[in-house]
Amino acid sequence: MQNLNILSTIAFLVLFVRANAQWGYFGGSFQSNANFFVRDEKIGAANLPHYDNYKVGADAWLNLNYTNEKYELETGIRLDMFYNSILRVPTTPYNGVGIGNFFIKKKVKDLTITGGYIYDQIGTGIIFRSFEERALGIDNALLGARLQYDVQDKLKMKAFAGVQKLKFGVQKPVIVGFNAEGNFNVKEKVLIQPGVGLVNRSMDKDNMDKVVATIETYDTSGRFVPKFNTYAATVYNTLTVGDFTWYVEGAYKTHEAIKKDQIHDAKDSLIDVAGNCLYTTLNYSKKGFGMTLQFKRTQNFYLHTSPNNTEALFDGLMNFLPPVSRQNSLRLPALYFAQSLENRELAFGAEFIYSPNRKYTFILQGSYIRDFLLKRYNPSSTPFFGEAFFATHIKPIKSLELEFGFFYARYNKFIYRKEGHHDIDAYTPFMELNYKINKKHSLRFEFQYQHVVKDYGQWLFALLEYNIAPNWSFAVSDMWNFKPNPDLNPNANHYYSFFVGYTRGAHRFTLAYVKQVEGIVCTGGVCRLEPAFSGVKFGVNSTF
Repeated sequence: MQNLNILSTIAFLVLFVRANAQWGYFGGSFQSNANFFVRDEKIGAANLPHYDNYKVGADAWLNLNYTNEKYELETGIRLDMFYNSILRVPTTPYNGVGIGNFFIKKKVKDLTITGGYIYDQIGTGIIFRSFEERALGIDNALLGARLQYDVQDKLKMKAFAGVQKLKFGVQKPVIVGFNAEGNFNVKEKVLIQPGVGLVNRSMDKDNMDKVVATIETYDTSGRFVPKFNTYAATVYNTLTVGDFTWYVEGAYKTHEAIKKDQIHDAKDSLIDVAGNCLYTTLNYSKKGFGMTLQFKRTQNFYLHTSPNNTEALFDGLMNFLPPVSRQNSLRLPALYFAQSLENRELAFGAEFIYSPNRKYTFILQGSYIRDFLLKRYNPSSTPFFGEAFFATHIKPIKSLELEFGFFYARYNKFIYRKEGHHDIDAYTPFMELNYKINKKHSLRFEFQYQHVVKDYGQWLFALLEYNIAPNWSFAVSDMWNFKPNPDLNPNANHYYSFFVGYTRGAHRFTLAYVKQVEGIVCTGGVCRLEPAFSGVKFGVNSTF
């Protein structure tokens, strides 16, 4: 029945497009990733179903879109395919084929009507964000309808209602929201962009019955009456004055059943509390100098469709709490990233960029995260995370770019991964070289060393990349745990990677042999723990 629905939906869209092709245009994209698992017990890539039994897994997305400018109409559909996929839960292969996304959008003067799967957010996403992050297996689209009304360029209002996507089905709790944003020039070089948002989540009876059953297992002192409806509200504003931009957002949500304090207590028990979050950034930018300051305070801002979601880490996630720590692209520093905590967090961040001329750029960045309860109120309180990052970019000649830097992190592994030490110190000097041989050929080299006694021990990482524009890219790297921590692993393991990429027009093909250490993987500020990987990866990316 599902396959029949898929075929009939695609057939309808194709016929619709052909009938209206003279007024519109048709396009799309295709993406596919295949994994070939090669068992390697030395690095921990073993004793999982895909290494022991399945050996091969693949994911694919076929996206088709049609836009008709004459009738101000847009429609699209996406077919998702998962075969022994490790995207949703890295330790449990998943199979499924179906319609992953479809939508129809029609504009009637100043009103835009959208139906189907909707991706959207309010403010920075603190009270609501529906988004897709394929690298982490996240697709929290809202299946429903949205109305957006624009008053010239000054005011935008939108209202939406629906249920959240779960695999190829939906979750039962209903989500309703409203958002209004303004855009006003107060005077020359002074701009304000205020916004307000409201969200209501109504829990269904099945989920409520599970919550009640859990509460009834507690003793009398721990019991409470859970609520079907949870409300969240946010107020935010962006103020731009000359070279300064200041963003501030404050959010509050009403009492509901949430998982208990993940910092010091068991996560499986429930409590009835309200939540709040304050987030602000201040940016200053002028020629040769830039500055960003950040602050965030979070208390019990657990906002899911239900506290019963347990299959996958991001199932039922309704919002996004922006992180303050640095999102590193370098391999070894990326091992220690502090994702946002929903229960208790006080975070500070700062970044300064200075470029006196075209040859030199200096970057200084740091962040500090802790429990907002001081030690005199909570003696067991310990810092969660601290980091310092410094880098110098040097361009002595037109064809050569150099970067030298140092990264330090104090990482509370128990807080972020529920294991290990509270005070892991990671010291990471690094360098990068980019050399443009001629108009087509270029070379890139990376080198990193990391000293982290209480965790992995000592690392060396080196990467060499060679590019031939516009078609070929080659890379080889090794991440060597040459002096490991004997408490974690007595073997000095190598994590090799060999990569080749080929691009022709709008099509790109990649092939890589990869050995990857177990650790935190982050994309767009969202993180999860992934097991070690050993095997071959093949990818296709195409647009048409």
